[in-house]
Amino acid sequence: MFEAARAKAHRGELRISVPVGYIWHREVGLGFDPDARLQEAVHLIFERFRKLGSARQVLLSLAADGVHFPRPSDGKKMVSFDWTPIRYRNVISVLKNPFYAGVYVYGKSEKRTTLVEGRLRKSYGHGKPADTWDVVIKDHHEAYIGWAEFERNQRLLAMNAYGRVDGVKSGRGGRALLSGMLCCGRCGRRLTVNYVGGGIRQAVYRCDRPNNYLGQPRCFTFGGRRPDEAITRELLRAVEPLAIEAAMQAQRRHMEVQAEQRRIVELAAGAL
Repeated sequence: MFEAARAKAHRGELRISVPVGYIWHREVGLGFDPDARLQEAVHLIFERFRKLGSARQVLLSLAADGVHFPRPSDGKKMVSFDWTPIRYRNVISVLKNPFYAGVYVYGKSEKRTTLVEGRLRKSYGHGKPADTWDVVIKDHHEAYIGWAEFERNQRLLAMNAYGRVDGVKSGRGGRALLSGMLCCGRCGRRLTVNYVGGGIRQAVYRCDRPNNYLGQPRCFTFGGRRPDEAITRELLRAVEPLAIEAAMQAQRRHMEVQAEQRRIVELAAGAL
């Protein structure tokens, strides 16, 4: 039976669980869920990620707009849903699932056997690298995004992952303008930001990881006021000629957000 299932999976015919926004009907087949509100919830996540480039910023943006996301209320049947405030795991599950790119995937996880107190124990659900998935069939079904966009999203999510040496970080708050963007010229590790002083606290950039993890001296530490002021001057100089266009783009973006909010309310009202 296992080999028969694998054979069907290699043909893209094995019925696997589909994510929110899809339906696999026994007679009709696989396709978009006809519920427009479900489709809109998925589209919104991809649209915001294109503009914001950060899963956390997508969450904050959608949460600020009062967006809800469907949660299955009937187990694995995926026929009825409860709409609850969107969560980070909803955003990540959509962005990281290749199914939304029209790709049929089988064998993304594996079981592992370990020896615990003299007995063999099996554990399941351990994710495998993408290049070791058993079956990958592109253009298998209707897609919310293209494969090229899916790959770009995965690269951006990987670069945004906390603690990586390379790549660009998404902003994590605080007054420092270069938070998450600087790397140590000696060890290559990403600099951390600390705030010191009373009142308006000043940013201090440090290479702390050798000290924290290995007990070694810090590579260096420097105050953030002068580099931040230099960045501010250059930024204002660069954007000054484009101030009017930037204001117009901000206005267009505001109108788009309002249109999205109206569409969400209309879809929610139609579902009642």
